[in-house]
Amino acid sequence: MLPKSPHQPTGETMLRRIVSATDAHGNAFFAEDSTITARTAEALPGFAMHYIWGADERLLPRDGSQPSWTSHFPPENGWRFVLLTLQPGQAAAPIDNPTDSQLKELEETFPGLLGTVEPGTTGMHTSETIDLCVVLTGPVTLELSDSLAKELHTGDVVVQVGNVHRWVNRSTEPVVVAGVVVGTSYAGDI
Repeated sequence: MLPKSPHQPTGETMLRRIVSATDAHGNAFFAEDSTITARTAEALPGFAMHYIWGADERLLPRDGSQPSWTSHFPPENGWRFVLLTLQPGQAAAPIDNPTDSQLKELEETFPGLLGTVEPGTTGMHTSETIDLCVVLTGPVTLELSDSLAKELHTGDVVVQVGNVHRWVNRSTEPVVVAGVVVGTSYAGDI
């Protein structure tokens, strides 16, 4: 699992996580009933991410223990289950000209995320992943470029296949998007 974030807010950012598993005798049991806290970073205002579960390889931890993983985006054959909350009027984008300490906090909190941001953009990023997303509360805008955007509403689903994108909340309420992010590699040249 990712190391503990240096900045973790309290209160409404708690999420209950239930994990079921199988014991040595083949009996199902609840391995975990706990709360997890969303991660935030000063350089990403209005952005909070719950890392619910993940692994850097495909495996089945029958005992319910969370596999080890170390970066925001999974490697090939890895995966993440996340919950993104974006506050009103915010884009999932780092601030302009962050300080060295803000950059350090951002890298510690969301390892590798900053390296996926396209230069000269406001938060547009690309990863070698297939992202399976569902909007839990909307509306939220998914932008693929300055001219390509879709407003998504509660219940809408998105399949992103390794393309450049960013999320923007133009509403007056927080939006929440759940996603399963599967590491892969590109097939052929673009």
